[in-house]
Amino acid sequence: MTELNTNFAQTIKDISIASMEPRSFGNGQPFIVIPEGCRSENLESMMIAPVRKRGQVITSNTESFIAYTKKHGSLDDCTIYADVDSDNSHFKLVGVINDHGDDKPQWRDFRCELTPKLAVEWVRWTGANRKNFTQADFATFIEDNLGDIATVDGFPSGAEMLAMALGFEANSTKRVRSKINLQNGNVQFEFAEDDDDKTKTTMQVFQRFMLGIPVFDGSKDAYPLEARLKYRESSGKLAYWFELIRPDRVLKTAVQTELDAVKAALGFPIIQGFIGK
Repeated sequence: MTELNTNFAQTIKDISIASMEPRSFGNGQPFIVIPEGCRSENLESMMIAPVRKRGQVITSNTESFIAYTKKHGSLDDCTIYADVDSDNSHFKLVGVINDHGDDKPQWRDFRCELTPKLAVEWVRWTGANRKNFTQADFATFIEDNLGDIATVDGFPSGAEMLAMALGFEANSTKRVRSKINLQNGNVQFEFAEDDDDKTKTTMQVFQRFMLGIPVFDGSKDAYPLEARLKYRESSGKLAYWFELIRPDRVLKTAVQTELDAVKAALGFPIIQGFIGK
């Protein structure tokens, strides 16, 4: 009887062990059957090193993104995904280092990411786009950001924009008496304190100006961005604002410059689009 029990127990053990041996479906996907009350344990964390590379690395500039992706990626396994929303100044790169190959499925869980920081100049000008200013506030804004004014034929220079800003400051407490549209497209205002002709002054206001600013932090490229200067008169006082002309196109150009640099350095395929988790 004891021998029978021993043989029965061994049979049960053999069946249990056999059921836990890895098997596969017809498509090659492996599986094991775990008896009720038992559990499987992944012992990879107890090994000296993991069995494969995985993880997420967040880089802060293009050079670091290129360096890390180049170190771990290969032409067969790495794909760069570029998520671009030019209307909202959004640009993100995700390098999937273990992406699917032609006939080689991968886990896609080893990634290097980069969301380039926008340049201070870009943030200042786009943040103030279409925002109303008083004469004094607009003058201060122009003075604070005078270095961003580009000297381009057909547009006022930085010195001319500074002179206009100083004119705004000098006439900020006066009232507008008249306005003349000039042949060069600019506008000449006449200011005075109430109706006192002795305090009368005139100044020319430009209708357009050109910026030369970087889009991304650390970039050495200054992109031309045209702006229209607008104004509104109310009770003898002027309110000013500017309208940037198609900043989305400028951002697209800057993004393409970044993508060209990544492509030239790595040679990995670049897909325009978003990849999920």
